[in-house]
Amino acid sequence: MAINSLTFLYIFLPAALILYNIVPKKLKTAVLAVLSGLFVLFSQPENFFYFAADIVFLFVLSEFMHRFSEKPKKKKIVLVFSIIFNAAIIIISSVTKQLSGGFAPFAVMVISFTAIGYFVDIYKDEAKPIRSFPEFVVFLAFFGKLSRGPLVRVGDVKNLESSKGFSLEETGTGLYLFIRGLAKYVVLAIPLVQLHEKLSAANSEEISVIGAWLGMVVFSMMIFFDLSGFCDIARGLGRCFGMELPKNFYFPFQSPSVSDFLDRFNMTVTGFFRHYVYNVLRNDKNSKPQFVVNTLLISMLCGSWFGIRMNFILWGLYIAVFIVIEEFFLRKILMNIPHIFARIFTFAVTMFSMVIFSASSPDSIFRSFSAMFGINVPTVTDSVTYIISQNMLSLTVGAFFFISAFSMFVRFVSKKNPTVFSIFAVFESAALLALITANLL
Repeated sequence: MAINSLTFLYIFLPAALILYNIVPKKLKTAVLAVLSGLFVLFSQPENFFYFAADIVFLFVLSEFMHRFSEKPKKKKIVLVFSIIFNAAIIIISSVTKQLSGGFAPFAVMVISFTAIGYFVDIYKDEAKPIRSFPEFVVFLAFFGKLSRGPLVRVGDVKNLESSKGFSLEETGTGLYLFIRGLAKYVVLAIPLVQLHEKLSAANSEEISVIGAWLGMVVFSMMIFFDLSGFCDIARGLGRCFGMELPKNFYFPFQSPSVSDFLDRFNMTVTGFFRHYVYNVLRNDKNSKPQFVVNTLLISMLCGSWFGIRMNFILWGLYIAVFIVIEEFFLRKILMNIPHIFARIFTFAVTMFSMVIFSASSPDSIFRSFSAMFGINVPTVTDSVTYIISQNMLSLTVGAFFFISAFSMFVRFVSKKNPTVFSIFAVFESAALLALITANLL
């Protein structure tokens, strides 16, 4: 039972909402913890034992951290062990999955990185340990954020009024956001995944200029709708169950600078590495060499979030190089030129980065870049022309929602005329739900 399945949409979610809203307030967190466990059990039953054991073990470590709060040496030992333990799980599971396609426990990245941040905050007395096991489960493994995040710190998750009782307004807002996110993934991302696979197959036989460029554009849209879709899903489900989760993905390809792109692309992951790595390494001198080293490290770590693979590390390195160039050479220029040109520059740089991000090998990176600049390749092939003609609707709709115009229009209407927006939201949700259902049948 994936979060983008009809079983989740029409059985698990309605049952979860009913159960959560009928139990007394003091049991709501426990119910949400049980629901998160059931979601993992139904989604990947083969991984449930690992999931449960990991959560229990991390809670035991948290209790030791609390018990040793007045014993700095023992407290530090728990911290170091927790970091090594979670880092080892991340590395082993990622490498195993990338190299052999083998066992990869569900939501390893989300749970383990969240746990690392939690133990660091507790050690530095920036947060208090979570003593309630159900609350600990919800903090680490709320089912709405297991697939893609966002990463949260203790205190990041704001409790809403709906946690005190049923709130039609909060539940409605949450379901609207959830349905929009699910539509991004099911109606837009999945067809684009299939389109990208066709283009990759065509380009592997004979790559062309149009084929290479189109492959990059389609992959960029696919990544956008996938990540932003799951972000909306997580935030929507959070609101339904009394939580406000942080934003995680906000139109990064429309950024006015590459550094701003990194801040908008997987926002909570970038924030995580900035807080726990960059700020630790930074000193009062803040020298240029240190800025370069820290930027390279943070960007490559942001790339490694997607897996321990060379192309993700190179992607982070590519982004870091342009951030450094901006900082030392282009900042004043980008600030003084018309905003549209700064956005065009960033769009070009970040779109090219997707060639590296999607590459299966270093050779494929050079092959794609060479083709994009027309080096010893035809302009277009018959197979690419056919693919374009057969997928024109997906390309057109994807391109329309790839930019923020529609989102800005919706926000404008919601602020100027809430009544009209409420009516629009109902009809939009019904239409999207019908499209989602049709695509999942």
